[in-house]
Amino acid sequence: MSLTITALASGSSGNALLARYGDAALLIDCGIALRTLEELLRYQGLSAAGICAVLLTHEHGDHSLGAAALARRHGVPVVCNRATREALGATLQDVPVEDLPAGELAAIGPFDVRSFAVAHDAADPIGLRLSAGGASVAVAVDLGSWNETTVAALRGADLLVVEANHDRELLRAAPYPLAIQQRICSARGHLDNVQCGELLSRACAGAVCDVWLAHLSAQTNSPQVALAGVRRVLDLAGVTGARVRALPRRAARGAGGAPTWCAEERMLTQRSLF
Repeated sequence: MSLTITALASGSSGNALLARYGDAALLIDCGIALRTLEELLRYQGLSAAGICAVLLTHEHGDHSLGAAALARRHGVPVVCNRATREALGATLQDVPVEDLPAGELAAIGPFDVRSFAVAHDAADPIGLRLSAGGASVAVAVDLGSWNETTVAALRGADLLVVEANHDRELLRAAPYPLAIQQRICSARGHLDNVQCGELLSRACAGAVCDVWLAHLSAQTNSPQVALAGVRRVLDLAGVTGARVRALPRRAARGAGGAPTWCAEERMLTQRSLF
């Protein structure tokens, strides 16, 4: 068995990561409509009822939209902290909810999950570190700044899923009201490509790891711009072991249409390097 991570959606129009280990599967965020989610899961050979839990990083709709519907229709528990639950209010009425306070560790099936606080304009936003079968993935997809706690939470993960939301110059040129621009680039907003690169240069220093750039803005970023910006920072920092790719905003329909990372394949690749 091997830990696998599949990106079903990434961006302001919705976020959802699928983690699988053996017969167990869970979601990190569910910011897409239930019908869309069910379709994407079918392409992965899963039914929604086969999900053992959905972990919410925070209450914003692009991360939580389909969580309550999934829970009601298929009996899938929602795992979040108390502030996120309270922020969602009646949305989670009559839904099975399990509490995971920021900084705490929980076992969900074969997965060990630890949450860590991040800086974002939500009630109590978190990142997640998920482990199974000796492999781990760290997820920090909505944050406007980072600190040593963030670096420590990401360091040592085999796969890092980190926000590279916008390019600074493209944001300045975007037809957004000033208040929106200020919110995006604030310390509790979203990381730009340079900030993402700086975080990764610390978290990936001296290590071999895979990196997914997530939550790219459709208006103020692109995969090409994000990759170039992040790689430039990593090159300047002398970080050579990070293999970086940018996630699409929505997985393509059909078998093999969603970006998937497999811990076993990563280990085989590492062995071939020595």
